[in-house]
Amino acid sequence: MQSNKVSNLRDDAPVYLTRVNRKRYTRHRGYRFAEDVLAVEEPLQISIEWQTDQSTQCELWSMTMRTPGDDTNLVYGLLLSQSVVDSWLDIQTIRYFDEHTSHAMNHVIVVLKPGVEPRLASSSRRFVSTSSCGVCGATSIRALQLSNPRDIDQSQHWLSSEQVLNYPVLLNRHQQQFHDTGAVHGAAYIVDNQLIAVAEDIGRHNALDKLLGHLARQQAMHPRGVVVLSSRVSFELMQKAVIAGVSTIVSVGAPSKVAVDIARQFDMTLIGFTKSDYFNLYHGHWRMKPEQE
Repeated sequence: MQSNKVSNLRDDAPVYLTRVNRKRYTRHRGYRFAEDVLAVEEPLQISIEWQTDQSTQCELWSMTMRTPGDDTNLVYGLLLSQSVVDSWLDIQTIRYFDEHTSHAMNHVIVVLKPGVEPRLASSSRRFVSTSSCGVCGATSIRALQLSNPRDIDQSQHWLSSEQVLNYPVLLNRHQQQFHDTGAVHGAAYIVDNQLIAVAEDIGRHNALDKLLGHLARQQAMHPRGVVVLSSRVSFELMQKAVIAGVSTIVSVGAPSKVAVDIARQFDMTLIGFTKSDYFNLYHGHWRMKPEQE
């Protein structure tokens, strides 16, 4: 039985957890400093190399955000699900672009067997990017075109802790699809403590897209509008919020490390793990009304 040299892509000791400083607010104790353990979210850039009669071709195929680890299976799955190759046997090796550079584990080269050509034209995931993007947690924000966001309001001391604690309740109260099925995510938009709109979808990204699309069509965006999410906060959700000019995100779930990085870069207020009597504030404390520390 013929084997492929897939061991070239090592998944040894991937960094999938990290720690960040944050404040926790509770009704009885106010704010306290502590650390959080967050899931790492990094881009994986995938290039494909193949032989033609005249030369060796190599093209960037895709960049996808993922938690590092098990990248070999991820690459195989993406290539097969997007019909870039017919079989995993079409792949000769998977290797790092340059093992001697930093963030090497974020860029892989898939080398196809002689005589195999990828179906790149039919792939909806393919896009054009510069080869010098670096593909690391910080530069991925620029590489994925987050360098020109809309102006984000920087007003101070307008959001209270009690309002934040109540926002998930407001969202949940209006999630009819969730109450019917238990299988959808929700996204809400709140201005001056008033619920403006709620959107639901089985995909958390779709729920936010629906919400932002509605707000854009109704011209209902507000400098102090708050997006409330029923899910964790990932790169894609932060990207959508930045592009829309959202200053504040409140989530029931956890943020990823790159979500915190984006909040810091664009001075957004990011709040996660919002429960009935506490929440975690990761960045943007100046938008909160003063509390007893």
